[in-house]
Amino acid sequence: MTFDPVRFPVGPVQAPPAQTAAQLTAYAASLQKTGAQLEQRVSGLDEEQLERRYRAGSFTVRQLVHHIADGHQQGLMRFRWGLTGDTPTILPMDPDGWAALADYRLPPAVSLAIFAGVNTRWVTLLGTLDPQRLTRTVVRPGDGPMTLWQLLARHDWHARHHLGHIRLALG
Repeated sequence: MTFDPVRFPVGPVQAPPAQTAAQLTAYAASLQKTGAQLEQRVSGLDEEQLERRYRAGSFTVRQLVHHIADGHQQGLMRFRWGLTGDTPTILPMDPDGWAALADYRLPPAVSLAIFAGVNTRWVTLLGTLDPQRLTRTVVRPGDGPMTLWQLLARHDWHARHHLGHIRLALG
């Protein structure tokens, strides 16, 4: 399968390679690493850099930071609903609609703080779970049922994917 490396800088979403405690630890480590890289890459950027795009018509770096934080929040909530609900249907995001809202013009530091807090909660939660609990499912409109393993893989990928877009935009 071929893919556009500009649209998908870290490749497509991959299925979880294993459903083990070690894999949970690996996802937690990946989330922590991505959070540190996001903070390092975005902190101290000037206005011109924040308005750069990785391709024509794409989100700006500023919008990407806010979008990553929104996606991470949504991911944690979806994951928690999956742990506690009975095959819940999770709400989709409207990325373009959200990017047009006034809060997407805030400084990236606001969303970096959100991402860091959510990341701490997610990593903490992952460290307490029996891997078997991640076989529970949620329903994602348009995609159908997915296990919490698949949901976790998707949200881990999502943050790395858009961090890749930020790297492309900044050169």
